[in-house]
Amino acid sequence: MPELGTRSLLWGLSLIALAAGGLAPSVAQAQDDEGPIAMQRIYIVATAIDPELEPVAARAGAAARAALRQVDGADWQAADQRYLGYDDNTLEKLRIAREKLEEGRAAYLDLRLDEAVTVLQEAVDNFNLALSALEDPRDLGEALLFLGASQVFNGDNRGARDTFHQLHVQMPHIQPDPEIFPPDVVERYEQSAPRRMDASVSVESDPAGAVAYVDFIPRGQTPVSVEGLARGEHSVRVVAPGSTPYIENIELGRSTGEVAAFLMALEGNEGLPEAVQGLAGHELQQADGVVAEIANVLQLDKVGVIRASYGDSPGTVKLELVVFDVASQRRVLRGEVEAPREIGELEPVVSRAVQQAIENVLRPRVGEDDETIPAQTVITPEPDDDDDDGGDGIATKWWFWTAIGGVVVVGAVIAIAATQAGGGGSVGQDPGGQVVFEF
Repeated sequence: MPELGTRSLLWGLSLIALAAGGLAPSVAQAQDDEGPIAMQRIYIVATAIDPELEPVAARAGAAARAALRQVDGADWQAADQRYLGYDDNTLEKLRIAREKLEEGRAAYLDLRLDEAVTVLQEAVDNFNLALSALEDPRDLGEALLFLGASQVFNGDNRGARDTFHQLHVQMPHIQPDPEIFPPDVVERYEQSAPRRMDASVSVESDPAGAVAYVDFIPRGQTPVSVEGLARGEHSVRVVAPGSTPYIENIELGRSTGEVAAFLMALEGNEGLPEAVQGLAGHELQQADGVVAEIANVLQLDKVGVIRASYGDSPGTVKLELVVFDVASQRRVLRGEVEAPREIGELEPVVSRAVQQAIENVLRPRVGEDDETIPAQTVITPEPDDDDDDGGDGIATKWWFWTAIGGVVVVGAVIAIAATQAGGGGSVGQDPGGQVVFEF
């Protein structure tokens, strides 16, 4: 569990019963220890209450979708291709890139350095060809780390410098872990840092209001100017929900670079960007209005919404997660968290919470005749060995879910008892029929 400073950050997630009649499960099945799981078409979109927060919402949405892709029983691929605007060929390039990454990492660990350099370069090349589907750059960053390390040990100092320079320029938040990579690699990485950070780029789009990424980091809605960049080649990606993304590699120097993107919605996706933007003012009580429109375009059984608002301090953001059952229009999950904005700190909070929440949404545990299984477990992360702040970190908190009427209750009894005994929280009844915990 990552250290999150002095702020206590957790999702307070509440599950409610699925509507009677529920969803008609797909034919496809996934498998877990308790038997087959009906595949359900589910996807998560994100928006912000204020345009200034759109970059944070974009990162939260990307982290949530990365977590969703790891959940068995979640049928996300068709919606992902439609929402992000990539095709089957791009998906194949991404598959090859990840396969090459595994091969290259194994070759590096076996000291087959020539092979590692060749295979890892192939991984990087394929990742670059799949940028429209690469919301999370960690795999590409890992490929570059192992490629640079292989080049260091193979005596190719110039190649290692160029590889690590690309990491500094495009993914400065991804760095070699000194517990994994030896000092020679870490030193070469540090020596490859750019000397000047005075480059800038101006990004426009037609239509305006798209999210502009510079080096895998969302920078704001177009038109936008980004300053303080390192000189060198940068990847600019301009995206809007349901449109084919615009991608351009641009060399930045003394003068300001300019990117003009033209975006066209894929057939059948017309109106999707406006619907996602409309979530900012939606009550999120049931799957109607723009929520229903998004679910219809993406052809979903369940739709998740993450909405970003201002946190209690400039360095934090409040994120609300709501999941709806499309057929009944009912809300089946709601949670909130106040998370740090920093890149590399927000993403793990969102990823862990979303993965566990969606697993519970897709796998409600019930007894005979839909009888609820008694609550008996609280999911408690192990405390961080370095957490000596008296219990402020997230590692000292628990995750818990509660449910009503045939859905699993995980940790509810203990969680309620602890909350009431502490006197610091309250249990109230939400108008939507859902138990809500407030701390």
